[in-house]
Amino acid sequence: MVRVITIMDDVYDELKRLKSSKDMSFSQVLRFLLKERKQESTIISLAGSIEDKDIARREVNRIKREEYNWIEQ
Repeated sequence: MVRVITIMDDVYDELKRLKSSKDMSFSQVLRFLLKERKQESTIISLAGSIEDKDIARREVNRIKREEYNWIEQ
């Protein structure tokens, strides 16, 4: 089924840009954005779910050191 929607010109331009860059239809771009939004909200919903007592501080510091060393290389 096809639906007609009305959107502002700036939104259309942005969707058109995404459509061209990803070689997708408008429907595919909208599905992609909706899926991305759903995944993002899932990640955000996890914020604050780990209590301080469950965080392995030594491990976190080790990972930070490794990341810093990797960036410096």
